[in-house]
Amino acid sequence: MFQLLALIPGLMSGLLTWLNKKTDADLEKFKTAIGGDVQLNVAELRYKVEIARMAADMRKDDREHWFTAWMVPTAFAIFIIHVAAVVFDSIPLLGHEVGSWNISKLPPPYASMQENIVLTICGVAGVSAVKKIFSR
Repeated sequence: MFQLLALIPGLMSGLLTWLNKKTDADLEKFKTAIGGDVQLNVAELRYKVEIARMAADMRKDDREHWFTAWMVPTAFAIFIIHVAAVVFDSIPLLGHEVGSWNISKLPPPYASMQENIVLTICGVAGVSAVKKIFSR
């Protein structure tokens, strides 16, 4: 019986040594996996930063060119002028005969696009104006 009790410390020591080695091996596997994840994440972030930089360069080039810098404001101004003409031609104000300017409306797909653009711009401008009033 005493001989069996004498073997217990040796067996426990061996078991603990084996568990420590297994834990160290698992820890090394975990460190390796984490290191790989970190490298992938860093590479992905660098890729996203480079894509964002390229997109910013393209937008900068577009803004610097005279044609693209004036293209959107010109198209919007034409829409606004046309909408204003259609609206004012339909108002019987100060003796104005409705429809006397003979301004035709745009065809269906473009008429709704024109309305959406104008309403969006007016809505954004209206919301920002209300925000300015109540943010004081």
